[in-house]
Amino acid sequence: MSPEVTAREREDAPPLTTREVLLAAAAAVVVAVVMTWPLVLDLGDVVPRDIGDPLAIAWQPAWGGHALLNQPLEFFDSNRFWPIPDSLAFGDALIGYAPAGMIGDGPKDAIVRYDILFVFSYALAFFGAYLLAREIGIGPAGATVAGVAFAFAPFRLEQDGHMQVIASGGIPLSLAFAARGIRLGQPWWVFCAWLVAAWQVSLGFVLGLPFAYGLAAACVVAAIAWLVKGRPSIPHRMLVGGIAGAIAFVGVCGVIARPYLEIADEFPEAKREVSEVAGFSGPLDVFITAPRENFVWGDLTEGIREDLENIPEKTLFPGLLILILAGVGLASGSLDRRVRIGLLFGAVAIMVLELGFREEDGLLWPYRVLYEALPGWDAIRTPGRLATFSSLALALLAAAGADAVWRAVRRNVYPAWVAAAAATLLSLGIATEGRSLPFDPFDD
Repeated sequence: MSPEVTAREREDAPPLTTREVLLAAAAAVVVAVVMTWPLVLDLGDVVPRDIGDPLAIAWQPAWGGHALLNQPLEFFDSNRFWPIPDSLAFGDALIGYAPAGMIGDGPKDAIVRYDILFVFSYALAFFGAYLLAREIGIGPAGATVAGVAFAFAPFRLEQDGHMQVIASGGIPLSLAFAARGIRLGQPWWVFCAWLVAAWQVSLGFVLGLPFAYGLAAACVVAAIAWLVKGRPSIPHRMLVGGIAGAIAFVGVCGVIARPYLEIADEFPEAKREVSEVAGFSGPLDVFITAPRENFVWGDLTEGIREDLENIPEKTLFPGLLILILAGVGLASGSLDRRVRIGLLFGAVAIMVLELGFREEDGLLWPYRVLYEALPGWDAIRTPGRLATFSSLALALLAAAGADAVWRAVRRNVYPAWVAAAAATLLSLGIATEGRSLPFDPFDD
């Protein structure tokens, strides 16, 4: 902990309690309902965003529930593209949401289910980021900012039609469990972290594949650090819990990957060609371009959008207030210096990858190296969707910045309500900057 944070100020970030977790979960639901309003008033009658991909995606949990009840051992042999086997593997299958498909039947229930999962996805993103921020040492006020910043960053508005992209809450949630297990020396949390990570991968490889590679890279870095430190002893139960969780994670990923690999062998066109990925790659302008529907930045960035192709995948503006707070957090002592540097490095590195590559530049671009070298990476069409991961790093830095603001207000002996009001205004500012107001789902 940085020396700028005093012992008294550490008391502002008490350990998580069951009561706080329940309050955070309730807040996540309330915020998600408000930010998608009035969707909850029209469940089953409206489809968020449009009737393109969402209608096809609404079928996926419906099929998943049917398969779990009637043919669990032939889960991927769906009724689309029949009689091709494993036809569910032609896209992200949202397997993790399949249990929801066991409730209800028919087209109407499929849309009701989709609408509920849509709101749930945003709520889980808020909740997971909140818990992760708390586990790395941020107080409740800053953690609230982390939740809002991750769930409602401006770029997400353009992804409302892609459930497999907005359903990202398992990423910070698994990291929060891992941080808690390591901090408390409790292997059960580490094991659960791997299970949540496996569940996140089951929602789709568009985020699951980069996440899995990221976890593998983190394990390699941790192993190297352990060697550099002289191989300090690791409690046996922590080792067992971590290895058991990793085995479960690899096993689940292997089972899910099998039909995708078979489809890829039978249909080589499943691989994204260099020209296709290059077409969805963009210039640096994508980071200052917001979706057209954005309440604050949509009209202001219209001129930039007009010069882009495949616009929906190139509106990657992370949010001005988020960036400002991230800068404050980077300079503050709210987080350990190594954590701040790691988050900054991670955000910048991922943002470089989000640019993809130009076809004529060969292997000069890092994303092209991953495309050529890593198994499965050549099936990812859209580099910009990696913004989910840079957004999480920026959200945590922004949380540190909000935490620094909170501490500064308290340090100047202002009443507690003033500090609470400041944190609330920051959260409201991020939410306003990140969403279209009012939310306008497609009327069926």
